Amino acid sequence: MLGLRMRFVLGLLGLVWAVLVFKIFILSIKTNDYFEQLALRNMTKKEILVPTRGIIMDRNRELLAINQLGFSISLAPALKSKALEDKIALLKYYFPDLDKDDALDNYQKQNSRYNHNAIPILDFVPYASMQTLYAKLLQIPDIVIAPTNKRHYPNDALASHVIGYLGAADSNDIAKNPASQYTHTIGKTGLEKEYNALLQGALGYKLVSVNALNQELELLEIKEPKTNNDLILSLDKRLQRKADALFADKRGAIIVMNARSGEILVAGSYPEYNLNNFIGGISVSDWKSLQDDPGNPLLNRVINGLYPPGSVVKMGTALSFLENLPMNENTIIPTPGYIEVGKRKFRDWKPGGHQDSNLYKAIKESVDVYFYKFALDLPIEKLTKTFSQMGFGKKSGVDLPNEFVGILPDPSWKMKRFGTIWNVGDTLITAIGQGSFLTTPLQVANYTALLASGKLPTPHFQQNGDFPAKDVLDKFQKSKLPALRKGMYEACSQQGGTAYKSTRGVHVSLACKTGTAQVVGIDQNTTTRTRESEMEYSQRSHAWITAFLPYEKPQYVVTILVEHGEGGSKNGPLLKEMANTLLDLGYIKP
Repeated sequence: MLGLRMRFVLGLLGLVWAVLVFKIFILSIKTNDYFEQLALRNMTKKEILVPTRGIIMDRNRELLAINQLGFSISLAPALKSKALEDKIALLKYYFPDLDKDDALDNYQKQNSRYNHNAIPILDFVPYASMQTLYAKLLQIPDIVIAPTNKRHYPNDALASHVIGYLGAADSNDIAKNPASQYTHTIGKTGLEKEYNALLQGALGYKLVSVNALNQELELLEIKEPKTNNDLILSLDKRLQRKADALFADKRGAIIVMNARSGEILVAGSYPEYNLNNFIGGISVSDWKSLQDDPGNPLLNRVINGLYPPGSVVKMGTALSFLENLPMNENTIIPTPGYIEVGKRKFRDWKPGGHQDSNLYKAIKESVDVYFYKFALDLPIEKLTKTFSQMGFGKKSGVDLPNEFVGILPDPSWKMKRFGTIWNVGDTLITAIGQGSFLTTPLQVANYTALLASGKLPTPHFQQNGDFPAKDVLDKFQKSKLPALRKGMYEACSQQGGTAYKSTRGVHVSLACKTGTAQVVGIDQNTTTRTRESEMEYSQRSHAWITAFLPYEKPQYVVTILVEHGEGGSKNGPLLKEMANTLLDLGYIKP
């Protein structure tokens, strides 16, 4: 009996010991990896390495957006109130522009028992300002100095709407682009926004071992950030400066583009604004000044300015006539001073009319009645189909954010917008680019490139990208382009052309079309129009001129829009100056 009890006790003790040994095994062996990893995390620190933002250059490697070198100044975390106030007071002594209250508030917001990183106080101090202070500040405990950089635009307002600017990354930006949590800035407008991913580069990191005081002991691993992130543009800074000079006292837009490749050499929207005012956050006074400016300098007129195209669309209208009506470029019709449809008179810009006209003369002299008469027999659906083919009413695909499409009106659009039906008068005014027809200067430039080259380019600023032209016209339409080009040549280069007198002195053969886009309607009973120069500025017509050159072998398109510029022929001197500059700089061979 005793032997049985002894065996039971010994068995129980053995079981207890077995459980104890198993637990010791689990704690000492199986959980070793877990605790080792936990310990490793407590001993290492991962620091994100942010690449320097890529610079932006023009086609000749002239600088358009760069980074200024400087330093950031931070304070160690977990400072006591007295020490913190003393350090901020010291920094205020050396940097009088520092706002002590903002600095203290910013520090306290970021300070916590979990934060072991230095807290920024001054985001950027220029290199020159730190030269005499660097050694002194470096010796002061709890002050951390690190190299940094800040965006700078060396040409101030040059091509401001195209280049764009940076801003502080907000929560929405960080959600879409996590890297901006570390760069702290992101492209807000223009090419800075469109190519932000390229310019930003790719983040790197370094892994270091640290002690209990968070002091770095050893570099364990490093991945360098990607810095092959510069952006080279098709813009030519010299041509852009010429455009700035031409628009010194004007509002509007100018575009110079390769007619075949779509490379944009000039894209000016006027008035412009100084990009450097936005670095680090624009001041309230500067922002209010921009908002209150009647010239609306924040509007990118190249892609967001919407204007009636006026007579510059007459080549598109003529192409629609040629493909849909029983006529050709040599068909001659009477073109008096007006035609009457119902109770409404549709007047020509020339009170006495143009006598007889064919297509060439209609383009050369911009004969409104020629287009009215043929438009009477053309269904609006066929006209808008041709316009749509030529790029109106749709995005061009340019590599800029937020491009507008404009308005290409038709019966369904009018019913939806105004709740009224389309009538023949709507077709007539659409045929000459008036009424509800709205377009951007870039759309007009692209349409001109189509007339010149036979294909619709994809306008672009990135020089090394892939931007194929679109083959949008059929064989018959292409066969009629030479007739349209000839009419444009006569408009600029033959006596009687609407831009002949105003482009004298040009040293390259031009083909162009002027356009005068009315801002206010003209009363039906008015037979003699008031001179544009006698009207109030806001009621004067917008002035267009669009051209390709040289005529014999088209290479470049120049499109100019001057707000309230009175008449398209007024833009002739601007076109002449830009054409001669293209020649002088070697873009066109004599």
